[in-house]
Amino acid sequence: MSLKSAMPSRLSPEDIRRHGAEELGTLRGMVLTWRKDYFLSAPARGGQDFLFLCQDFSYEIEEYIYPYVRRMLGTEHIDQDQASEFMDFCHRQVLELRDYLDIDDGSPD
Repeated sequence: MSLKSAMPSRLSPEDIRRHGAEELGTLRGMVLTWRKDYFLSAPARGGQDFLFLCQDFSYEIEEYIYPYVRRMLGTEHIDQDQASEFMDFCHRQVLELRDYLDIDDGSPD
């Protein structure tokens, strides 16, 4: 076995992007699992008494998901469009929880 065959080869940009897309899929699954758990933690139309769940969900995304997505963007595993689309997806999950709990966001209808 030669030294060259023992060393890992560098990943192509296509491989890096494919890995990034796979990672986003894994993260999407994590966020959906968290979402399900939050939905099961409160009754539908639970109201302001359950606002803390939206805050906790948002915090988890900001604390655990956002830095990872930023790192993938910085290492060119994903592009800006993918990062923006994914973070929009995350934000929508929090909004869906808010709607499920029937919490008014203060905006006029």
